[in-house]
Amino acid sequence: MAKMRWELLGTSVGLKLLMAASGLLWTGWVVLHMAGNLLVFAGPETINGYGAVLQGSPLLWVMRAGLLALLGVHVTSAALLTRRAREAKGRYQRRLAARDSTLASRTMRWGGLFILLFLVYHLVHIYGPLHAAYVPGDVHHNLVVGLSDPLAGSLYVLATLVFGLHLHHGTWSMFRTLGLERVPKLRPVTGAGSALITLGFLAPCVASMTGLLSA
Repeated sequence: MAKMRWELLGTSVGLKLLMAASGLLWTGWVVLHMAGNLLVFAGPETINGYGAVLQGSPLLWVMRAGLLALLGVHVTSAALLTRRAREAKGRYQRRLAARDSTLASRTMRWGGLFILLFLVYHLVHIYGPLHAAYVPGDVHHNLVVGLSDPLAGSLYVLATLVFGLHLHHGTWSMFRTLGLERVPKLRPVTGAGSALITLGFLAPCVASMTGLLSA
């Protein structure tokens, strides 16, 4: 039985299930991260207190290790599925894909690569090395000042929009993989959810760039 399960994970169906599961868990964390970012509108004390609680938690590195593992599963599954799709594609499949594709689906692979590279930049930027005026422990200051820079802020806005498209198509693909695509009104709901998450991440960016938030 265990051998059969491992063999299933090596199939295209198994890889899609791994992508769906890892994507679902990452989406849950993204929602929590967005909620934490929105605390910037409540003032320095609130978001700095929230940051201090996170940094002081013994589970912080467990969470980081889990997210890294999920990212590895998601990226590896995507790479393997992409290679198999290219090997299997014929002229008919290419024409069919072009006819049925959307902007979100066409940008999934390159968008995913861009998001991965942005994550590296984000970590280096928000934790100091590329930050204009990093202050240890002052989450409010670091977020607002970091996003106030026109170049950095524009990159965050672009990355958020790309992520929104990726999340929109990825969420729908996840439910389709799980066989739930015929649930009534599921697609509009996933689209609305992706839009709300995108707006939630855009809000601090726009507010910082326009001066509505100040350090």
